[in-house]
Amino acid sequence: MPKKWQKTIMSYLATGNDLTLYDFVFVRNKKDVLKDVLKHKKEFNYKVGYRISYPKQHHKLELIKSFSPMAMYQKMQYKMKITERDKLVNQCDLFMPASPQAHSVFYPNIKTESFPIYIGLDPEKITEHIANTSDEVHFVNVGGIDALREFDIILDAFEELEESNWHLHIIVSEKEYVSKLLKLYPKLKNKITIHNGLNTLCELRDEISKYDVGVAMLPRNNFHDTVIANKVIHYASRGLPSLMTSTEKNHSIFTEDEAFFSDFESSDICQNLQSIIKTPKDELVKIGKKSQDKLLKLKRNYKILAKDLAETMDSIVAKP
Repeated sequence: MPKKWQKTIMSYLATGNDLTLYDFVFVRNKKDVLKDVLKHKKEFNYKVGYRISYPKQHHKLELIKSFSPMAMYQKMQYKMKITERDKLVNQCDLFMPASPQAHSVFYPNIKTESFPIYIGLDPEKITEHIANTSDEVHFVNVGGIDALREFDIILDAFEELEESNWHLHIIVSEKEYVSKLLKLYPKLKNKITIHNGLNTLCELRDEISKYDVGVAMLPRNNFHDTVIANKVIHYASRGLPSLMTSTEKNHSIFTEDEAFFSDFESSDICQNLQSIIKTPKDELVKIGKKSQDKLLKLKRNYKILAKDLAETMDSIVAKP
């Protein structure tokens, strides 16, 4: 979307299009876009859906322990933005948070009908995993790495390992932060490879298939504790088992036979890494297949999710 049209997006879309033919207009994140879409809702007689992503700003402010004037101002400004956002979303017809738990924790004042949009698996695009023949166990970590994700805790765990038959692959678009972080771990220099982020989801998942176990350890906070990490889904799409944080949400989806769980502490992560390294690779493949099968049975299956969403949208459109 051209940035200059964000505040007048419907005028832009109306050029050459009959917007009365559309039953729904969906907006993701952008508040200025949502304002304009709501402004023209009655004119074009469409329903409005709003999708919201990871509340990163919330966690940044949670990390600010200072009571300095600037810190207090930032928190106040954020609360004002949230109040304005909630008022807008309550004018929508459908709200799509990451999970029911995320809705109750982060958006308690949004009363619009809710349909959680989970990241899921496309049954037609998944593959079975074939164990590589390397003597090393190859771990992979995908996704952003920054101070909020506390990746240093994970590196501490790898540094504590007594075993040497392992390698960690990091696939990340922004390499600056993790490159600086790795300089603090000279012992791991030859045990970790940073790969450039890939352009498409298919390319990413094809790269993932080269490895044995996905790392999905994330620090405990209100958001991570209420959703299944996207990277878990990416790993499962290629039949890789995940090492994930031991949270109630993760345990609500996977059993001990379908994933590896650890507290977000370097010593516990290290202990679980050691256990994984000692696990035969054919057993790792079986665990990955079980995690993939579990997700397909649940609403993490895009065919099921799409059907349920379509039925929800139809019921909303049918309302006077």
